[in-house]
Amino acid sequence: MEMGKYQQMIYKRIYDTFQKWDEFDFIIEREIYSFLHSLKGTAGSIGLNELSAIASEKLDSLIDVSEKQWEKEEWKNYLSPIIEAISFYQANLDIHDVDNSQVYSVDHVANREFILVIDDDMIFISYIKAVLEKQGYAVLVAHNGKRGLELIYELKPSIVFLDIMLPDTNGFSILQNIRKINKERMFVAIMSVKDCKENRKRAYDMGALDFIPKPIDEEILVAYVKNRLAYKKELEHSIVIDELTQVYNRKFMDTQLQQLIQLYIRNKEPFSVAIADLDYFKKVNDTYGHLVGDEVLKGFANLVMNAKREQDIFCRYGGEEFVFLMPQTAIEEAYMLLERLRKLMEQKYFIGNGAKFQVTFSSGVVEATATNLHPKKMLEEADQALYHAKQSGRNQTVMFDSIAEVVRKRLKINIIVIDDVFIIRNLITSHFKHWESGENYDIEVMDFSDGVSFLQSNWYTENSKYIILLDGMMPKMDGIEVLKKIRENYSSSDVIVSMLTGRKGEEYVLEALENGADDYIVKPFNIADVSNRIISLINRLFI
Repeated sequence: MEMGKYQQMIYKRIYDTFQKWDEFDFIIEREIYSFLHSLKGTAGSIGLNELSAIASEKLDSLIDVSEKQWEKEEWKNYLSPIIEAISFYQANLDIHDVDNSQVYSVDHVANREFILVIDDDMIFISYIKAVLEKQGYAVLVAHNGKRGLELIYELKPSIVFLDIMLPDTNGFSILQNIRKINKERMFVAIMSVKDCKENRKRAYDMGALDFIPKPIDEEILVAYVKNRLAYKKELEHSIVIDELTQVYNRKFMDTQLQQLIQLYIRNKEPFSVAIADLDYFKKVNDTYGHLVGDEVLKGFANLVMNAKREQDIFCRYGGEEFVFLMPQTAIEEAYMLLERLRKLMEQKYFIGNGAKFQVTFSSGVVEATATNLHPKKMLEEADQALYHAKQSGRNQTVMFDSIAEVVRKRLKINIIVIDDVFIIRNLITSHFKHWESGENYDIEVMDFSDGVSFLQSNWYTENSKYIILLDGMMPKMDGIEVLKKIRENYSSSDVIVSMLTGRKGEEYVLEALENGADDYIVKPFNIADVSNRIISLINRLFI
């Protein structure tokens, strides 16, 4: 009998649960409720609709907080339809042959929009993760509320799917915390079996944008994510775009300049800022009218957008003034870019009152240094350079000062392999040592044979980023203990930890996720798949 891996997994979970319960004289009612609650949402989502319907019917007679004791014969009679289903499954497929670890293999994801799933059902979140990653989305998972909040604070996902019932808290408590910190236009959707009017109203009152009942439909889920991310993009566009010129506005410029300053503080990553002003623009308005003046502003903006580099941020500062933010750019390179744009503008013609005319611009540029790391200070220096350009005849670019050449420092990403098996360490490190650095980063690889030597080394350097591939089973100190030590001092925004595990079953993965692991790779693995995974993790470091 051919079955999907998630259906196999859920049957094995039911089988294991019943085997465990069979060892006790009685079971508490709330345990039965929790079991059926999870089964209802997960089974329906992965196509086992009959099983979901049985769980839903049985739930109606139970109380989620009841301490009533159900004797063995009593709960077996009550759950007999499910027990019968397990017996049928056993007759057609050996449950013990199911390999739960296969669900954890993940395809390469290159999308920069992150989705977070907070749910206590490992099969369900693994299924959701696989469905969305197949569509190219990057998915984070958290098995409890504590880890979910940590990921929200650290990584600010675009969409959060949140279950009401969690092992350490409830979804409404998480929702309340999200509402306090959510200034990033994060879409939060409650995803729960408890689809009643009271829960829906409470969710919307507390700031959730959607309530999605379990079981879910795969096609609807994918369409939902696509819809919400498209809407988020449109919303962000309307907030940060200047209506006339369709370039970024001053509000967006302010936030981006602050981020560039923070990057400089952390990584000493150079960047430059320039203010450009259209020469004699008042004369254009006076001679040809404001409508033609608007066309000149739009024409200039369009020219710059078509000719600038992809990473440069071009904003309308106000009136006929514009600001260039140039990441990873020393002042000499910024000067050459502005001069290239200036010469292109010299060659452009506009039409007003039936006549052709030209407009030039002047600009002042400054580079970030240890002495001007404040938005107001940098803009003042760029403005002073612009003033000098205008006083010196206009249609030119002026650098603020004779600044010593600054060597561009790229972001350094350290890949650390911690595994007691030499062959595995050697395979991974040899592969990544031959990697070419990316456009924005350099790669360095280190390896350790055990967790103790790693923790005792001076492995961490400020202003660097780390991806740690950590073996779960090692001598001297278990991988989980090493993970705990890492998370005592470092967050996922600077140090990403991916567990290497050959252990079967979901318990170990759950323990790793609960203690701060960001990812997991199942042994044996293909080095090409690990490469794709590392690229995905590097993308997270650039959020």
